Amino acid sequence: MDGERIDPRVERTRRAIKDAFRELVCEKDAGRITVKELTERAGINRKTFYLHFETIEELYSALLDDIMNTFFAERETTPDKPKDIWGHAQRFFLFLTEQPLSTELLICSPSTYDDFGKKLYLDQMNRYRSAGDNPFAWLPDDKMELVLNFIRSTALDFYRQWVKGGKAVEPHEAAELLSELTCHGIDRLMR
Repeated sequence: MDGERIDPRVERTRRAIKDAFRELVCEKDAGRITVKELTERAGINRKTFYLHFETIEELYSALLDDIMNTFFAERETTPDKPKDIWGHAQRFFLFLTEQPLSTELLICSPSTYDDFGKKLYLDQMNRYRSAGDNPFAWLPDDKMELVLNFIRSTALDFYRQWVKGGKAVEPHEAAELLSELTCHGIDRLMR
């Protein structure tokens, strides 16, 4: 399937559906968006929606893939360097700060389809793991999962708090702080 050209009509329809979803996310909680609202906004019928996505959750997953594909294609310069946790944390945080409001709302709302934000960060980490060596592979699986969950949760909660706090800290400063906390904890910040 890779490398095959997708029919432009299919691409247009999928884009219209995704655009309609992004618009609606800015107007209401994503978990409350219905297929009926989505198809009306996209200017298509329900049958057409279901030709492209079996459920809204599948659409949701496609949006998540779009975000991650963009990040890894355009921003992540070192997925093959898994020990660069400092750089990964900064690049992904800064990438998220430049995303449209709809993405921010999806990430910051843990109530939407099993938490879009958690899935986004999990996808990011899984892509790093599949691209190169796992720097935590020496740990037993249960401990490794705790460490990886700590990194994901820290980054996600940090981003959500930054947004909730009105983005008062300049993005590059916040990204630097996130990297510091992720890699060194709070020891170097205590006075």
